[in-house]
Amino acid sequence: MVGAGLLNVCVAFQYASVLGGLLIMLFSAFVCTGGFLLIGYCCSKTQAKTFRELWRSAMGQNTEKTVDVVLFFHTLFSCVGYVTMIGDFCIKSASGLMPDSVFARRRESSILVISIFGIFPLCLYKNLEPLKYTSVVGLFITAISCAYIFYDVVANAEEYRAVETLQDHMWYVRLDMFKTLALFNGSFSAHYNAPTYYAELQEKTFVNYMKVSFWAFGIATLLFTAFGLAGFARFGDEVLGNVLKSYSPDDPMIQISWFCMMVSTVFNFPHAFQRMRSSFNALINRGPEDNFLVTTIALLGLSVYMGVAFKDIAVIKMIKGATLGVSIMFIFPALFFLQLNQPIQMRRKCSGDVNDPNSKFRRRRRGNWLRVLCVIMMITGFVQGVLALLVHYKVI
Repeated sequence: MVGAGLLNVCVAFQYASVLGGLLIMLFSAFVCTGGFLLIGYCCSKTQAKTFRELWRSAMGQNTEKTVDVVLFFHTLFSCVGYVTMIGDFCIKSASGLMPDSVFARRRESSILVISIFGIFPLCLYKNLEPLKYTSVVGLFITAISCAYIFYDVVANAEEYRAVETLQDHMWYVRLDMFKTLALFNGSFSAHYNAPTYYAELQEKTFVNYMKVSFWAFGIATLLFTAFGLAGFARFGDEVLGNVLKSYSPDDPMIQISWFCMMVSTVFNFPHAFQRMRSSFNALINRGPEDNFLVTTIALLGLSVYMGVAFKDIAVIKMIKGATLGVSIMFIFPALFFLQLNQPIQMRRKCSGDVNDPNSKFRRRRRGNWLRVLCVIMMITGFVQGVLALLVHYKVI
């Protein structure tokens, strides 16, 4: 969850103001966590291990390929975005750290070398379990970049007028705040792996899934908020979409930060790639290990080719987030829950006898609250998608 998307949260506070950004961050964390939990809850009821199995249980078999199409293109564009960022990060870091190397001169060559020797071996893993080690390393490396941003702001707060910047931008209302919601929701995006995440838990219970999810989303919320405010306090209205681009490219620590984010992105790539590969196999009705090596090479080659061809995929990423992203994060989980709970029948043990009127009332009340959450998520997904497109194309 925490990766290169962290670099975009600083500009989100410029769009929405400090207080507006904080409120939107809390709302985004709430609905994104809710969507992730709903997927896990539905998996616990149906014992589904994939999105297709979950769709089949909730929506029926006739339309099950719908979710595979959405997942495939969502994760494909995510992988293309990762490749694009890896190329950019490599060029920017190598231009200062290794100015005479091929990594500093040719973007295509650097992407190809990193893809063959860095990304490809990680894509050969068939589940998420072995990737937990690279995820930890990726988080540590990301923390190095974050630590420098925090240090720079705190150590030079008076010179940068950091406090004054936050005070001057404490509150205002703009249509751009819908971009803030889209950026925050995109940063919290990990929902495409939620069924696999549940299936690979050692203790497959919703309570265990919920505890781990709360910790993950809680830590991410604190990190996104602190990092976003620090970066915005440093640059104010001059902050760029990628906060590292706001710094001087000649700063050695920024060059190291570029390198750190490149490595972190390499380690994040297989998470999206695994889901893309499994969705592709499901679409063509093949088993997960059928022609495994050929499929892996072909899909990785497609991602690398598109990542090299499209140097700026901001529009594609925006459209992906406004359509495919909101479907996976908000609309699909809400539909799954509503379909599986008509009328709601909680399977887990509740305090009191199942025939006790008070116990039934508690279950019914809990179900009503969850239905309200589903409605909020569906409205959020639809409104965010429509308004993000309208604002981007300057219709409003």
